[in-house]
Amino acid sequence: MRSTEDDKLREVVGTFFDDVLMPMAKRMRASGIQPFPVQPDVSRLSYYARRSTCSMTRDDFTAPSCIDFEDFERRLAAHWTALGRSELAGEAARIADLARAAHAAFAGNEQDAEISPYIYVMF
Repeated sequence: MRSTEDDKLREVVGTFFDDVLMPMAKRMRASGIQPFPVQPDVSRLSYYARRSTCSMTRDDFTAPSCIDFEDFERRLAAHWTALGRSELAGEAARIADLARAAHAAFAGNEQDAEISPYIYVMF
């Protein structure tokens, strides 16, 4: 990633953090809700969860994930809504925009990247 793209992305993410996430966390704390767990939940006997399957299947590799940014936005909003985090769900579009910006900043570098002369490359 070029330095200017990195700086631009950091600025956009920093602004989102300062303008959205920090005020949201302050509102939650003021209403008696912890935004994120800060200590273990003493009511849980264990955080260990036995998996229903212990090996991956073909579907694990071929199942669609987020197909595009709109799908990412929709799934993220649905996930946060299911968790009862409606305020975060309302920011899903803005987070999808951040994902687009990050993708744009990183995507162009794959073709432009130079391989270090100290790395042996096999083709």
